[in-house]
Amino acid sequence: MIVLKLGGSILEQIDPAFFDQCRKLWQEGIPFIVVHGGGPFVSGWMKQLGKEPVFVDGRRVTDEDTLEIVQMVLSGQVNKNLVAELGKRGVPALGISGADLKMLQVVPKDAGLGLVGEVTEVNKKAFLQIIEAGWVPVLAPLGIDQSGQIFNVNADEAAGAVAQEMGAGQLVIVSDVDGIFIQEGDHKRLLTCATPEMVERYIEEGQITGGMIPKVRSAMKCLENDVREVWIVNGEKARCMDGENYFGQGTCLLQEEVSKNVSVSHI
Repeated sequence: MIVLKLGGSILEQIDPAFFDQCRKLWQEGIPFIVVHGGGPFVSGWMKQLGKEPVFVDGRRVTDEDTLEIVQMVLSGQVNKNLVAELGKRGVPALGISGADLKMLQVVPKDAGLGLVGEVTEVNKKAFLQIIEAGWVPVLAPLGIDQSGQIFNVNADEAAGAVAQEMGAGQLVIVSDVDGIFIQEGDHKRLLTCATPEMVERYIEEGQITGGMIPKVRSAMKCLENDVREVWIVNGEKARCMDGENYFGQGTCLLQEEVSKNVSVSHI
């Protein structure tokens, strides 16, 4: 099982080879789930409607008006465009949101963030039924609580929760950056591998900031369970990859430090 998380920032720039690789996974019988964001699209619509986006530690402050825009953009525009791209390549994708079938059950995350949810339960049974029927789930990061209230959910956290519950071997975070960069003197160095201890140190030092913080923290939470490795890769550079090492560049987060570069073995 592989969980692919597509960041909103990469959706317009992602290399078409990414979707070709998804077709290869499906043809080879490797089950996978796509979880997507869509932040830039949401912000764009908010500004068109005269509403200024507000973020705290990389998370969108979500009031009722913002939630309506989030639902419209994520469950509608972004989700269905991804389903269509996969469908062009013969991949039987099924677009859903975390509110459907209570795929993502949540509780309020922080009063200061408004209608932003923290995932407490993933509907594993429903995911398995979809996959066993031969479909590929494409999940918009919305959640629902016990009262039926819908919440916005950080896509990285949603993908991490799905990867944990489904016992995925890999979580691949596809973004518009090559991975985690660390400042060394006048130069920045790409971390090919990192451990949770290293990541926390870099956050404290201010080396990892903004939207990368929820990415890596979600990744580290995954590593506490059965997920073997989490990759942060650049979807714009898909054309540089080939064969089994399609996602062989980027930062690999592992529970324990390794002494050599690693590459994804299954994609």
